[in-house]
Amino acid sequence: MQMRSKFKNMCVAAWIILITVVVFLNVRLYTTSPLAADIQQTPATLRLQLNANRTALDSNAASQMQQFFPEGYYFSYLFHGLTWVELAMRDPKYSAEAIEQAEWCLTHLDSSQGKAPFPKHLPPNHGMFYSAWKCDLRAGMATIREDQDQGEMQRLRDECDMLSDAINKASTPFLPSYTASAWPCDSVPAIHALSTYDRLSGEDRYEDVIATWLTAAAQRLDPETGLLPHTANVIDGSDVSVARATSQVIILRMLPDIDANFARDQYTLFRNRFFTTFLGAPCVLEYPSGISGSGDVDSGPLIFGRSLSATVLTMGVAQTYGDMDFASAIGQAGETVGLPWTSADQKYYMTGILPIGDIMVAYAHVARPWFSTGQHHPENPHPVATSWRWRVHGLSLLVLLPLAWNLLCKWLRNPTGQLEAG
Repeated sequence: MQMRSKFKNMCVAAWIILITVVVFLNVRLYTTSPLAADIQQTPATLRLQLNANRTALDSNAASQMQQFFPEGYYFSYLFHGLTWVELAMRDPKYSAEAIEQAEWCLTHLDSSQGKAPFPKHLPPNHGMFYSAWKCDLRAGMATIREDQDQGEMQRLRDECDMLSDAINKASTPFLPSYTASAWPCDSVPAIHALSTYDRLSGEDRYEDVIATWLTAAAQRLDPETGLLPHTANVIDGSDVSVARATSQVIILRMLPDIDANFARDQYTLFRNRFFTTFLGAPCVLEYPSGISGSGDVDSGPLIFGRSLSATVLTMGVAQTYGDMDFASAIGQAGETVGLPWTSADQKYYMTGILPIGDIMVAYAHVARPWFSTGQHHPENPHPVATSWRWRVHGLSLLVLLPLAWNLLCKWLRNPTGQLEAG
């Protein structure tokens, strides 16, 4: 009898905990957005996030990520370095520290471990993914330097020349990153780096290469969506696959600095086919609406077609294009389910399964164009109903009301004694 009573009280306690958790999460939906009001301001907790991410990297997090996907090591250092670069673009007082951190990341990208997954024989240098992203990080460092370092500019030009030569010699605008495998989004950082060099130097050294690439890429759009495709044939860039959010969030973040008009048109198409909700919260589909598909190593597992990783990076893309309501709603939902823990000098997300998740979140929080000042914004921002949380509240009531009613009935039957199961 005593064991039965103890079990019943444990059940009641579990119900109370569940009710408390559901109420807590619903209230958390109204937490302040982690994003800054505009791209010239620093997100309030970004430094704390960067501190936590550096601690994770110092604890071998990048090597751990390499066990889960081919670019895990590379992306961990790359996104950390780029986050510092874009922080300094928002607030120049961080420039010296950002360059120091980015150089530290670049050293790891240049290491044998950083190069290991990528084929040595592929031009420009270990394939397009490896060489393009590394060059773009170097271009970002040149952008935030207070005094233009001629030695650094020469190194940047040398890497850009290597990319330019490879692009000129190729029969496709989408150079391979692995043997017989090409992803168009991997070529976009290369074009972004070339564009950045031209803006900084004023030379227009790569103007023709960029224009030719844009023309060739525009001739190989995904016919289903009108967007740059997810994959393409390595020979001539034909036989393209349908566009996917996992690659669009990379492409769209960089296009404004390359061609603002093309960026605006591409983003508008992306909004129309990929923006959606889940339980009321804004998010994105991995495949365009009307097309189903499965998750893979790029997207991670999908939840009813929604991609968590792409949604996180869409938070940055949306604020880049002026859709702050959509971006902030994603941020508030993330602050709810992510359960952030903040100490004196660090912030990390307790529900984050992999360290790369926190690094991606910080990278999304600080997203901004490097040069474009709004020409790429659609005419009208994407509308987000102020009542988007109410669907979450309504679903939560389906859990809360039966539990609360059960507890109330028990209390009314025995208000002063132990709760008994009815």
